[in-house]
Amino acid sequence: MTKQLVSSITATVLTTWLGSAGIATAQTLESTNNPTAAANAAPLETLVAADVQETVSDDAVETASSPRMPRVTVAPPLTTLFPHTVGTSTAATLYVRNIPVLTFLAESSSNAPSMDTGFITPDQVISGEIATTPDHPLARAAAVAHKINQLPPETAAELTLKWNGEAKSYWVMRGAEAIAPIDAQHILPDSTKNWDQDALQVTNRLRRLVGGAGPLAMGNIVPRPQSQFPTTPSTAVQSTGQAQRGMASWYGPGFHGRRSASGERFNQNAMTAAHRTLPFGTQVRVTNLRTGASVVVRINDRGPFTRGRVIDLSRAAAGAIGMIGSGVAPVEVEILR
Repeated sequence: MTKQLVSSITATVLTTWLGSAGIATAQTLESTNNPTAAANAAPLETLVAADVQETVSDDAVETASSPRMPRVTVAPPLTTLFPHTVGTSTAATLYVRNIPVLTFLAESSSNAPSMDTGFITPDQVISGEIATTPDHPLARAAAVAHKINQLPPETAAELTLKWNGEAKSYWVMRGAEAIAPIDAQHILPDSTKNWDQDALQVTNRLRRLVGGAGPLAMGNIVPRPQSQFPTTPSTAVQSTGQAQRGMASWYGPGFHGRRSASGERFNQNAMTAAHRTLPFGTQVRVTNLRTGASVVVRINDRGPFTRGRVIDLSRAAAGAIGMIGSGVAPVEVEILR
């Protein structure tokens, strides 16, 4: 009886084990012939891991194959405006590519309140964001800046200078279109006290800054009637007759905002310069002997200390006489006051 019971139990265990082994063997054989079945037979943890890995791989491939978005570069504005005062008169200076080109003066101090906004764009004035009256220097400067912004670079060589007998002023023209006036209320920021030269410099700066056109010569303009032209503004300076010649250099971005030797902060956009010996506050006219262009600057720093150089100009002043690219230029420095 005992032997029969053991035999029965043994038979049952063997049958169960053989059945399981047979099923496992069948699954193995089926998996070999059917990969899908093998995947279905895999543990849950293995399936989840494989699925995540497949998703990550697909994303990586998609990212690697996707084209990169191009970088968007915002170009600086061609023109900017700087409201300030000249003596007791409200004023606004029009800058083209950070070079001062034309200063607009108020006809009287009573109808043009001064502003302290720093540099602004013409659109801020035209849109009304900066509130002005139509005759305010800032409003007039914005109107001229808008015209300059509309000039295609290839039209820079079309800019000429003409005398308007009725208005008794010079005008920068493009064909029959009047771009900017030069008269008692519209002056060269660094006036040479010679109206013909001032008007010519305004025109030549616009030609160069708008599209890189070469300068006009005095022979290209009709001389103004001396008896009809407005008197020289009180902001002009007179020469003392003292002058020196040598090489000029310029400095800018690396020093912008730092304290100069005079104690004031250096502004690369202002008409200033460094000189080794001249008193702070001295105004000098610097003439590029290669081009004939000149600029009036105020001494507020010390330098340059390189042998052979006589003056170190701010970036704006260097740009006004066309020596940014060359870095240095032979100049004449004439003491004004």
